[in-house]
Amino acid sequence: MPPRLAEIYKAGDIVAILLSDEEGESWCLALVRDFQHPGIWVQTTDRRLWFVTNGRRIRPKAPEDRSP
Repeated sequence: MPPRLAEIYKAGDIVAILLSDEEGESWCLALVRDFQHPGIWVQTTDRRLWFVTNGRRIRPKAPEDRSP
């Protein structure tokens, strides 16, 4: 069984999440805020909260990601 998101990330980690809109998909920086089974809560730089459950839509902050 793959590790749960709460086992991979900790509160305060800077991550990138993949968001979709009518123009396509883009990676956005976010801060891990809290954990709630089966996923984690993150807050993007525009202060919106997102609940992430899909491990393919979240990754550690990469060097090419812009700083928050």
